[in-house]
Amino acid sequence: MKQINQLFFGFMTLFLFSGLLLSSCKKEAVGVQASNPQLTASVKARLEAAADSVFKTAYTPGMIAIISADGEEDIIIKRGVGNLATGEPMSENSFWRIASNTKTYTGAAVLILADEGKIVLDSSISYYLPAYNIPRGKSITVRMLGNMTSGLFNYTDDQGLWERMHADNHVTTYPPDSMLAIAFQHPNNFDPGKSYEYCNTNTVLLGLLMEKITGQPARVVIEEKLLKPLKLTNTYWGGSFFLQTPYIHGYNGDYGQILDASNWNPSWGYTAGAMISNFTDMKVWARAVAEGSLLSDKMKQERFKWIGDHYGFCVMKAGSWIGHPGSITGYNSHVLYQPAKKLTLIILTNMDTGSPVEAFSEAFRTILN
Repeated sequence: MKQINQLFFGFMTLFLFSGLLLSSCKKEAVGVQASNPQLTASVKARLEAAADSVFKTAYTPGMIAIISADGEEDIIIKRGVGNLATGEPMSENSFWRIASNTKTYTGAAVLILADEGKIVLDSSISYYLPAYNIPRGKSITVRMLGNMTSGLFNYTDDQGLWERMHADNHVTTYPPDSMLAIAFQHPNNFDPGKSYEYCNTNTVLLGLLMEKITGQPARVVIEEKLLKPLKLTNTYWGGSFFLQTPYIHGYNGDYGQILDASNWNPSWGYTAGAMISNFTDMKVWARAVAEGSLLSDKMKQERFKWIGDHYGFCVMKAGSWIGHPGSITGYNSHVLYQPAKKLTLIILTNMDTGSPVEAFSEAFRTILN
């Protein structure tokens, strides 16, 4: 199951990495016709052709992409099925696990708390969470957790975790403490602040930090600080097994067969990857992330202070696109926004094995660029 982590690293290495109600996507956005449209019939034809080409070799039951621009009709591209058992097609009105796109919410909530004076980004994580005995925790700042420079071991790199999950049929609940225990059994990968490495352990600690500071569960903090102000009523915490209906079924192919992983226990993702949403909300959120909505100018600078020109504070950049990839058992997505052209690109494949979303993303962004 190391491919979960490889998906993240594959995204960063290859720089591949997503509003309006999707029930009205076939109407003019905000009722205004763009004077110089970007999503022309020619562009749509090229995107459709690219989808056909990639889907022929992609290891995924289905793919759906939403491409939108201000004042223009959305382009919705679908291939394959959203449910192998029934043959139901992919639907833009269904829920799906957003996986590591959760990190963009976690990071934004932490920065809002910093804006409120409740968190100091230069303070050590051990100052806030002394009980966890974090390796080198007195030298690891909150900022290092957000920009992935802590050096902590990534718990999803522990092969034993995936073996235990599979052995118990993915039903066991893993609280965040257990994820940290796995991570802290391993030595740190490098000295704090001396390098960069994508690490889910960092974002789990940010979730526990939010809980310590506010006295509320992380899901409540995210709801109060982000979901309610932006009216993201279709986004929720994926702490339970089952997704709300309707949902796109997600599949995994790591064990010699294609298994329906839609409702495998997602607790191991916590604030690094447990949230659920739909295309309606993710269109709004994609733009909010790229524009630093709800953040002060100071915290926007923190959000977009790029490490290696591709990772900020729980946010990624690929060229001119800002957003994040997501991968959890069953689902692989890219949620991106290009501020200069005001373009939104959200792509979902309902298979995580092999990171199929990356090939679609590269093809679509090449055309849109």
